[in-house]
Amino acid sequence: MKKTIFRLLAAAALVAVSPPAFAQVPPDGGFTKPLKCMLDRDCWIINLPDAQGSDEKAADHRCGFRTYNGHKGTDFAVRDFRALDSGADVVAAGPGIVTAARDGAEEYFKQTPETRKLIGRKACGNGVIIEHNGGWESQYCHMRKGSLAVKLGDRVTRGQKLGLVGMSGRTQFPHVHIEFRVDGKTVDPFTGAAVGSGCNRPQRSLWAENAGVGYPTFALYAAGFADQSVNVNAVYSSARSPVSLPRHAPGLVLWAAMFGVQRGDVLKLRILDPAGAAISVREIRFDRSQARRIEYTGRKLPPPGWAPGGWKGEAVLQRFVNGRTVSRSIVVPLIIK
Repeated sequence: MKKTIFRLLAAAALVAVSPPAFAQVPPDGGFTKPLKCMLDRDCWIINLPDAQGSDEKAADHRCGFRTYNGHKGTDFAVRDFRALDSGADVVAAGPGIVTAARDGAEEYFKQTPETRKLIGRKACGNGVIIEHNGGWESQYCHMRKGSLAVKLGDRVTRGQKLGLVGMSGRTQFPHVHIEFRVDGKTVDPFTGAAVGSGCNRPQRSLWAENAGVGYPTFALYAAGFADQSVNVNAVYSSARSPVSLPRHAPGLVLWAAMFGVQRGDVLKLRILDPAGAAISVREIRFDRSQARRIEYTGRKLPPPGWAPGGWKGEAVLQRFVNGRTVSRSIVVPLIIK
């Protein structure tokens, strides 16, 4: 009889301490995106939390590739460094009280062994932590030095400006990293489950219904012309295309910048002269998945020079899903003078 009672008590204890299938209901109807932007137009979700945990091969909650080993947050990126100059507002994902704030950390636009030593344990860089109702917290990282608009103890409302996107802490591209915790446990906002609890599990999103936040698809986020070989760092700095180029430019190159390509995706590039003839065509079928990728096509200056008039570049990114084709396209105009 005593053995039976001990077994029942042990079972009850296990039930009492086992975590629920989902975290508690998020406060105030759920969270909203941490950037003042329109998703898939001037900001994009790049990386998700690693659902597998640091000891397993990285995978997001759908067992996809949109993460990396040990990542605990969600990364909302802006187009390029030029967007930082314009000022990209980081905003509160929900109402609450600022319980931590750090400003003054240096920004590094290129990560090297030396900068990583300087960053040290301040991987978040300049950032803010907000305490919400029900034991919830949200943390915001990589903000611009000197941009914080709140301080410790401030009460903030949903959508209130916290600062600006920057390049502080350990980051390789301009974005805000947002991380959610409840009762000290880090939670995946796309599933409501603890980060590292595995992929392809039942899901209950923590995002508000009107937040417009969902699983990120692929993005052809920019395309443009250059007069010589494409400098990848230059595109990351300013993903813009010139309005015009001279007749004797040394080359004519069309580039395309993408987020979230996966194996099997196809990119088609064409440069069309003023008569509509294609002077350069390239098709690339990707053999691996990547968070960011840049490809290009082009030609060197022909002896007579480029024909004056209106030129055009076409970029089409395709994905084949369940027998249908999903496409993203950009047309880039150019004047040759």
